[in-house]
Amino acid sequence: MLEEREPPRGPDPRQGQDARGGQNQVNILSGGSTTISGGSVVAGGDVTIIQKARQWAFANPLLAGGLAVVVLSGSIWTGVSLGSDPAVDVSVVEEPGLSGALHTVEQTRLAERLGDAASWCHLAQPGDSTCETTMNSAFAAKSQSYRDRVEEVGLGEPEKIDSGAQVALSWQGSSQGTARLVQAGGRWQLNTSDYGLLKLCGAGLFLSLVDAKSQELKCGMFQLPTS
Repeated sequence: MLEEREPPRGPDPRQGQDARGGQNQVNILSGGSTTISGGSVVAGGDVTIIQKARQWAFANPLLAGGLAVVVLSGSIWTGVSLGSDPAVDVSVVEEPGLSGALHTVEQTRLAERLGDAASWCHLAQPGDSTCETTMNSAFAAKSQSYRDRVEEVGLGEPEKIDSGAQVALSWQGSSQGTARLVQAGGRWQLNTSDYGLLKLCGAGLFLSLVDAKSQELKCGMFQLPTS
């Protein structure tokens, strides 16, 4: 007795459609990966990387939450640490005119706040080979919070004088003398005699004022020159 065979079935019209009636295109890629239109990439032919990550997160909620906090905190900390303090711009000594003198004084203040002895010496007195050693010790002796106080020293408008230029310094609106600069070799730098006093006292131009207001002067009543 012959067995009845079912006639061959044609393609199911429901195949190739999703629940919304749209077409699903399936492309087989090399290496066993399958790409399904709609943005899902299957790795190794079974589970997507994103799905694996979700499965791990659901299975380890505490670890996943902790990792997210660490990544977020690290991103925030990195942004703050990279953007909070600009580097000292020593190129300002080449700027002509009174604006160059003012910018040199401003960058000298930044170098003292950052404790950057190399930049400070380049700005103040590049010809002194022992400057950096002296100023490294001077800055290292002060805490960061102490050096931050140099920002309390106000700067006036630069003025032209016979020897070069000067910038008035102030503390809470009260005059505290001047920073005098000269031009040597086509660039600005601190007046040599004023620099000599600062080096003798082991103090920065602005830190000497902070020292004076904190009763921490090393050289007695050292005074910045008045105009």
